[in-house]
Amino acid sequence: MVETSELPEALIQDDEHDSPGDEFHSGKIYCANCIHCKLVPARPEGDERYFLRVRCAAGKWRKKQGEEKMYKYCTITRRYLDDCDSYEEMGDTREFLRELKRTIPNKDEQYVLVSG
Repeated sequence: MVETSELPEALIQDDEHDSPGDEFHSGKIYCANCIHCKLVPARPEGDERYFLRVRCAAGKWRKKQGEEKMYKYCTITRRYLDDCDSYEEMGDTREFLRELKRTIPNKDEQYVLVSG
């Protein structure tokens, strides 16, 4: 077994709570833990089906042509940056990500609008 003192701090996992492959990079800014990270439904025009996507309400996620970039909800725990001038933390990042990983779908799921 490798001693944690031999690993870079950014790759240390808490074996009690993290599953293999769940790396936590200390010192990074995880977008999911930011107040500007918003969950939104995204659907093709004229379709009753939709997918869950996340977007940055501060406008930090942009494509090269300037369009807004949105990410699949099931992948948001893996998105992090070195620096962001709009970052507003919502709490302890490591604990927040653990809970989020337990509750979000592990693949992109399709939903249907229900009219009432």
